[in-house]
Amino acid sequence: MKHIFFAAAAIISFLSCSKTDSKLPGNDKPVAVVNSFPHPDHIIFVWFENKDYDSIVNSSSAPYINSLVSQGTIFTNMSALMHPSYPNYVSFFAGDPNGVSSDKCIDSSTLTTPNLYTALNTVGKSFAWYSEGLPAVGSTVCKSGLYVEKHNPTTIFANVPASANKPFSAFPTDYSQLENVVCISPNLQNDMHDGSVSKGDDWLKKNLSPLADWCKTHNSIFVIYFDENEGAEGNKIPVIALGQNVKVNNQDSTAYNHYNWTRSISAMYSANETWTTNLNASDSIKNCWK
Repeated sequence: MKHIFFAAAAIISFLSCSKTDSKLPGNDKPVAVVNSFPHPDHIIFVWFENKDYDSIVNSSSAPYINSLVSQGTIFTNMSALMHPSYPNYVSFFAGDPNGVSSDKCIDSSTLTTPNLYTALNTVGKSFAWYSEGLPAVGSTVCKSGLYVEKHNPTTIFANVPASANKPFSAFPTDYSQLENVVCISPNLQNDMHDGSVSKGDDWLKKNLSPLADWCKTHNSIFVIYFDENEGAEGNKIPVIALGQNVKVNNQDSTAYNHYNWTRSISAMYSANETWTTNLNASDSIKNCWK
């Protein structure tokens, strides 16, 4: 009789350990949640400008961008934080606008607050911002041709080295050489700020479609991103992510903003996620990962 009892107990114990919500020893988080959050080799954000959600999604002027929707996840309830552009970029990069409230150029690199570069660098991960038209590596020029400082927040932080601020002409053709986290700012014509939606869509396809495809098989994530909308209520923006770690043909209707992405990037690389109160109050993005 004892043998029957112990056998039954063993079976019950085995089944209990096989549940999907089982926990790792010493860890309160379910195994499934731990394993579902991605740890990509690279995540790339391509920044576009000042477009409402409906002016991009399902628009005939953006055929390439819309072709990517079914290949990944579209965020249907994503919002920018404010207007105009510059404080949105700074907030994404540093988890706080740091007093930036306009698009005026800032003449010196005086900010020393934590940011994505410093958070990632602390854990041995790399970051770079590539800007089309930037005159040289590390340039802090306000404007040069179709390049503008307000779309490149790295220039105003004293704790970000010049080497993290690069011209798009230096973008590697061997994508495995990319930094772990990359942001790309096309110039004023190609980012849809001064140019048309179709011009930006064409630029993306011509310059970065091979990278988008590469991300699907190289443990990487490719994100089409907008800084703000054109002034419509709610500041809703179109954001599309795809890659090896991203659910395909998926919609995520969770309310997110720039801070959610900043925290998620940090979490992906086991860096500090909450160096500002804004980040501490924001959840990581969770519903689009495979």
